[in-house]
Amino acid sequence: MRYHASHSIVCDTPPEQVYDVIRRSRDWPTLLEPCQSVTVLSEEPDGEHIEISALVGGEPMTWQSHRRFHTDLFGVSATVVVPMPLVKAMSTTWRVIGVNATQCVLLLEHDYDLCDDIGGQVEGVTTRDQAERFIGAAIDANSHTELGNLRGAAHRAAAGAAQADGGDAIGLDGFIRHSVVLRADPDTVYGLIRSTDSWPRLFAACVGTSVLEHSDDQETVRVEAEQDGRPVAWNTRRRYVDSVRRVEYDLPVPMPFLESMHGVWRVVPLENGRCLLTVDRHWRLLADVRGIRDGISTRSEAAAFVRDFVDGNAAAEMLAIRAFVEENTEALLSLTSRYRLPHSPHRVFALLADIGGWPAMLDHLDSLDVLYDDGAHQEFTMKVRTAPGTAGSAGELESIRSVRHCDERTLSITYFQPQPPPGMLRHAGHWQVRGIAGGSEVISHHLVVLDRDGSAEVSGTDELRRRKTLVADLLERNSRATVDACGRALDRSAGQP
Repeated sequence: MRYHASHSIVCDTPPEQVYDVIRRSRDWPTLLEPCQSVTVLSEEPDGEHIEISALVGGEPMTWQSHRRFHTDLFGVSATVVVPMPLVKAMSTTWRVIGVNATQCVLLLEHDYDLCDDIGGQVEGVTTRDQAERFIGAAIDANSHTELGNLRGAAHRAAAGAAQADGGDAIGLDGFIRHSVVLRADPDTVYGLIRSTDSWPRLFAACVGTSVLEHSDDQETVRVEAEQDGRPVAWNTRRRYVDSVRRVEYDLPVPMPFLESMHGVWRVVPLENGRCLLTVDRHWRLLADVRGIRDGISTRSEAAAFVRDFVDGNAAAEMLAIRAFVEENTEALLSLTSRYRLPHSPHRVFALLADIGGWPAMLDHLDSLDVLYDDGAHQEFTMKVRTAPGTAGSAGELESIRSVRHCDERTLSITYFQPQPPPGMLRHAGHWQVRGIAGGSEVISHHLVVLDRDGSAEVSGTDELRRRKTLVADLLERNSRATVDACGRALDRSAGQP
């Protein structure tokens, strides 16, 4: 029988500082109350083989562990190679998960098996039930103590401005993590993650799911989705560890450009009725990515495409889950689009920020009335003409009121619309311009909550997914029209035809 335990603590420090503390095993005897000694038997650039002596359930025990460092995800994975008494096999996982700029969650997981023959190893423990209680209680007590010790050490290190080893080591083989703190019961959130039936209702990119194989703690699920408007599909093999609210998965039939993908969903209880939802994704690119998609012929191009797709979809998934569990709505739409222009980022940003020049530049803008503009803070109303094939009738004027903040230092513009277009209850978003080789990348992000009744009337369909698609098409079309207009204006100013 396999046993599982999960413990966590919130640290008021950035994740790299906590990771630095958990990585340095030589310091454990002075940091961790149960630990008596640590001997490093061998070292590698990304790991170590150590012998640990500590009090376990009040009993002195010694074991050996091989630790692997994962700097890219602020984690340590350990396998016990010479077990402690009563334990047949054990693996531990440390993960430091960022919550915001100044806080993180330190998560410690144990997965272990007990010995077949229990007798004679620990005084007073003669049956398997007694061994279960002894080891379970010892792990629980030691984990609580050690997490508190490590948090204190990380806080002291933060005060001294300690820095973590390593850095961003993503490369062509990718890793990305997304996390969100939810005002929701952890069991409710875990149930939502566990049930793939809900995905087409929640996630805009997901068209449908079907269970191909099923057992008590495993499923193989076929996922059909859209990738930049194109149908794609893959299989995901999911293993459920309900006792610690964890879903491990891998893709035996991965999405395009990938040789493999695997990861873990975790739901971690927090204080005050909150929980942390986090998902890690790891992938490996195919050796040859040619011929899969027009315009992508190198691994670097494929790596950028996959990362952008996974990052955008995962961020949208987190927002959709938050809207569902906190606001009880499935009508949230998150859309991120990226465009490239052969012009400097500062010049592109200047055009996006100059609302006074929009009427002459944007064909879909009928009129604009500036209510306030000091160069950084802006409020205006505009009338936008809808295009054929989008929500609303072709040529219809929509009146929109928008409030924006333009930050020239970061080349970003954030906005919300107190008076959004018809069919939307809320609409907010941002523009981000950044320099790339040969010019600029312009990122447009929209966050929309649809008016269930109003959007059906405007779009002419009662199907929520279809309404999301129509609104997403409209927003993407307007964003692209704005970026294209900026490009044409900059071409003209540079003397290009």
